[in-house]
Amino acid sequence: MSIKQQYFIIRRQKTFWLMLSLVACLLALELSGVLEKLNAPIYHLLNAVQSEQNTNIVVIESANLQGEHNALIETIHSHSPKAIIVFSNTILNNNGDETDTVLYPHKQTKQCLSPVSSWVGYNIVFDNLSVNDCDNIWRIIFPSKQLPNKALVNFSLQPHALPKFESSRLLSGDILHAQIEDKIVFLTQHSHGYGMALKAPKLSRFQNPAYLHAYVAHSLEQNILVTIFDGWPSLSVQLAVILILVVLYQKFSINTDLAIASGLNIIWLVSAYFALCYLYILIPVGQLITYTIVTLAWMFFAKKWVEEDELQRIINNIHQRMLGRYLPKSFVEQSNPWDAIIELVKQQLDLDRSIFLARKEGDHRLYEIRAINCQLSNIHEMRRDYERAPYSDAIKQFGAVSITRPFFDNITEEETQYIVPLMYAGDIRGFWAMTVCASAHFNEAAFLKNVNRFANQIGELLFHYRIFSAEDSASKNVLTRTLTLNLEKPLSQKIKLSINEMEQKLSTLEHVFNQVGSATILFNLFGQVIQTNQALENLARQQGLAIFDMTALDLLSKVGQLEHDIAKGKLRYLTLHKGELYQPVVFGEQVYILAVRTLSVSEIKNSAGDPFEVGGILFEFINISDLVAHLDDPSLLLSQLSTLTQQQKIQKQSEWISD
Repeated sequence: MSIKQQYFIIRRQKTFWLMLSLVACLLALELSGVLEKLNAPIYHLLNAVQSEQNTNIVVIESANLQGEHNALIETIHSHSPKAIIVFSNTILNNNGDETDTVLYPHKQTKQCLSPVSSWVGYNIVFDNLSVNDCDNIWRIIFPSKQLPNKALVNFSLQPHALPKFESSRLLSGDILHAQIEDKIVFLTQHSHGYGMALKAPKLSRFQNPAYLHAYVAHSLEQNILVTIFDGWPSLSVQLAVILILVVLYQKFSINTDLAIASGLNIIWLVSAYFALCYLYILIPVGQLITYTIVTLAWMFFAKKWVEEDELQRIINNIHQRMLGRYLPKSFVEQSNPWDAIIELVKQQLDLDRSIFLARKEGDHRLYEIRAINCQLSNIHEMRRDYERAPYSDAIKQFGAVSITRPFFDNITEEETQYIVPLMYAGDIRGFWAMTVCASAHFNEAAFLKNVNRFANQIGELLFHYRIFSAEDSASKNVLTRTLTLNLEKPLSQKIKLSINEMEQKLSTLEHVFNQVGSATILFNLFGQVIQTNQALENLARQQGLAIFDMTALDLLSKVGQLEHDIAKGKLRYLTLHKGELYQPVVFGEQVYILAVRTLSVSEIKNSAGDPFEVGGILFEFINISDLVAHLDDPSLLLSQLSTLTQQQKIQKQSEWISD
């Protein structure tokens, strides 16, 4: 397939445009620098879990730097430090011999420190580009080092591992020579708690900016400034990750996708930690985590959108196919159960008068529901409590009982009154009162048996109807539907209902097909068995026919005792001319008529797009012997067949003479 053809195929798919919009959106955010800011909190977290203990930086704080300046410089200088950096608003140096090692980041001295700029609120970026019109102190201290233009300060050093002294301790001689020798000393005014806390990893309890620059000095001295992996290499890697994630998320289910996303996020964090600890590189872990989560959410949305469209299309197709196929509602889905029960009683039982009473929920009271061949006002019995007679008598009997006192108005001498409870599993659903006119052939025992069986079945139907109604009412509660995200009926439920309707129709048709007396089997044009009924399977067992290993040609040749070429010609005639074939078949003492005919294709083509006008070949084995055996007068049928045969012979002779 050419690239052009593939393009025309995928451009019609909304998933292609969704993925394209995802990549475009993420690229736009990446190029605008929005996603890069997500790396700062991750960097803060990674530095917080590191724990370095050794440094060559010392911080000395003085409560009166201006008054103690000269003494402090002289004392520090006596311990041979590598450099002294004095943080002061004024120039306090008076010792000219010490200016090589004492540095003042001040405008008057034209000396300065590279600033630490902010990154999403965190002061962590070493910015050497901002130093232009002054002598960079770091170049003075580290003349042989190549300072980067922009990097991240490494905060792996623990704050308690950074030596910090009060000036009074230094002046009193309470500091060892080794604690300052060849170290970079920061001399600063003691902070009195009026400033803002430093916004940097591990320095939130400090306010003096000298500590922030102490970490810069430590990073420079140890060569552990962190390089940011960015630019086109980073963009290429991120784009590759997005494309790989799009492929992975499509191949698996949402549960597997969630596991993949969680595992990848852990991998990104672990990789970033080791890259930071050993390579001093910050990979764009914040962006990678964002891509992993956003791509998962985007693909879930795309899958759900496409699947909903496809499911809706399936529902519409099912409804169209079921259109015109009558399918009555089940008993529990009807709005009123009593209408169906009344029709059942009218069709099955010959009763004079009937009245149904239902139980009030949560009470032992009854109320009238329906009447057959009378009115509800014809009830003479005024009691509506099933704990009293005659209702209690019927409950004790677990079936129909005769009523001696008048229950109906205007009872004749021929009428007998009965009442039966409608109950199931001990749950009383109502009562059924009736009258019967006894005749000479009336069998009361058989009548009561039939009534009890119907009453038990009606009681079970009413029980299931109540359970279904209660569950349906609870599921339709607005609060319940809101909390279960079911305000609108989901597509899965609609599909389930549609499939249930199709299954019910299919089960009915299969049951009817199995009950057909003729042994029937349907082949497709390729000779494969499509459908059989129970009578055919019984016949195949009796005659030892391996039906599912036979083609239509094999079956016709075997049972019709025909040569393969003759049988093949007959099948060809049936297929091309949509004809019919009838011939006798004898199995032992049983005589069958084999009827073979073709079935026309349905108006609705199947998904395979078969070009043939014939949908299949139907074989019917009609058992003549069994039909004759069940007739009251078989000789009458045989004489009629003889007469019909003679007439057909005379007709054929007349046609031959005329020709």
